[in-house]
Amino acid sequence: MSIIEVRNLKKSFGPLEVLKDISINIEKGDIVAILGPSGSGKSTFLRSLIDLEEIDGGDICIEGKYLAKDGVYPSEKEKRKILLKTGMVFQHFNLFPHLNIKKNLMLAPLLAKQDTKENIENLAKETLKKVGLSDKINVMPSTLSGGQKQRVAIARALMLQPDIVLFDEPTSALDPELTGEVLNVIRNLAKEGNTMLIVTHEVGFASEVANKVVFMEDGYIQAVGTPDEVIKNQTNERINAFLNKVK
Repeated sequence: MSIIEVRNLKKSFGPLEVLKDISINIEKGDIVAILGPSGSGKSTFLRSLIDLEEIDGGDICIEGKYLAKDGVYPSEKEKRKILLKTGMVFQHFNLFPHLNIKKNLMLAPLLAKQDTKENIENLAKETLKKVGLSDKINVMPSTLSGGQKQRVAIARALMLQPDIVLFDEPTSALDPELTGEVLNVIRNLAKEGNTMLIVTHEVGFASEVANKVVFMEDGYIQAVGTPDEVIKNQTNERINAFLNKVK
């Protein structure tokens, strides 16, 4: 069984169809890079997988449990249980500015009553170490660079120990010199066998890290395959035109 199964997913904003008929299987341990021009539906697709966008039709099945079936959702309690398996890293960090880094990381596990406060605090320390920011545990977000804030955001997404991590253009708000430090953290997570879906314009990074590349355009998945199939040996003129723009 695939860790994520999506069938005939549809989503509109008023008269605008953003996702027209999306179907894909993601296997456990897949590193999926999602490429495509702006407005192709990439971020909406990702947000649908974590219930930040309510779909209009189709199925979303996560680890054998339906987050949506024929566009209908289960109870809030059941949704929360399913969504605990998924973490998300946003483009603009979304850290709580009034909380220090430790409290930013501990908040969700404490609310979910995941473990004792002492164990959650220890997990926060371990997770910050993983993203190379052990020395920032007691500082406020305003003191950090953009790259450091994004690394904290990644650490926060890992605190609930999700089976799946979603990244929505995690480097697009960063200066080029800060992009590398965030991509290095994602590279290291990929080596640990995490299942990850990454919306990105970093084609070189996608080629290096992903085992599966998805190309979206006009609300459809236009191509799915290995980096070699979708990026390096692509014969579709429209996909090649996009790749040549962003390389």
